[in-house]
Amino acid sequence: MTRIAFLFAVIAACGKTDRAAPDPAPAAPAPLAHAAAADLAREIADADRLGTWSEIAHRWQGQTVRWTVTRQRLLCRSADDCNVAAFPIQRPAKQGWMPQLSFAPGQFDELTRRCGSQEPCEVTIEATIEELDVSPELPTSVQLSRVRIVSPSPSIHT
Repeated sequence: MTRIAFLFAVIAACGKTDRAAPDPAPAAPAPLAHAAAADLAREIADADRLGTWSEIAHRWQGQTVRWTVTRQRLLCRSADDCNVAAFPIQRPAKQGWMPQLSFAPGQFDELTRRCGSQEPCEVTIEATIEELDVSPELPTSVQLSRVRIVSPSPSIHT
């Protein structure tokens, strides 16, 4: 009798399935109508007054952007260690964040080829905002992934 009860318990346990639905995949953010670096800078500037820090990160993370950036060799030495200026370099600096780039295959070599020895070198890139950390306490951090060089030719700032 004990064996039969044990057998029924095993069969019942094996027959149960977890009927909980899996968590839905996070929805991709709706494409932004205005996705320039200056648009993001404005939202960050307004966030302190409006308290919209988390909304900014939610809205911008995952977006594909096309930005013109300035590469300086000292800040972009390799495909694994590359930051660029998202705004024209000026004194005093109006924005303090410099996106970190993670290149699509072959694109760091393309950046190097296009810029050559030009210093600084302005190029247009297309990328996905992989990570965006914004808060009132810490500096803004932007990580762009799948970076592709899309400008026809670089220009030199004088």
